[in-house]
Amino acid sequence: MSWVVTIPGTPISGNHANKIGKGYRKLRDGSVGSYPKIVKTEEAEAYMAGAAMIVRAAKPPGWKWSGGFVVSEWRLWLGPGKPLDFTNVCKTVEDVIFPVLGVDDVWSMPRCMSIERGCPPNEVRVEVTIDADR
Repeated sequence: MSWVVTIPGTPISGNHANKIGKGYRKLRDGSVGSYPKIVKTEEAEAYMAGAAMIVRAAKPPGWKWSGGFVVSEWRLWLGPGKPLDFTNVCKTVEDVIFPVLGVDDVWSMPRCMSIERGCPPNEVRVEVTIDADR
């Protein structure tokens, strides 16, 4: 079964989705210590939360992964400005799509079909066709 999800807005590049934050763990003496940890930026968290809601709504009822690769065809309509690297955008959006599907993204086989640049703000979006029946 093939289906399409359209996520409006400019996707977050993987280059800008993470920052150094703090992680915490219990130490041997019982105290809590902190350590540097890579965490999502606030912008990436907001984009990914909104995109996850859209993917959940677009996922057909009863869709189940039957094993094997999940082929995804990507079409991007981007605004003016610095060009985005598809592979960085793909990783961030895959980190939204695959948890919703309940599939480890090691089974992802993305294909970039087109990138349009310089689109008006109301047309900026990412469209992903998901096909797990191949």
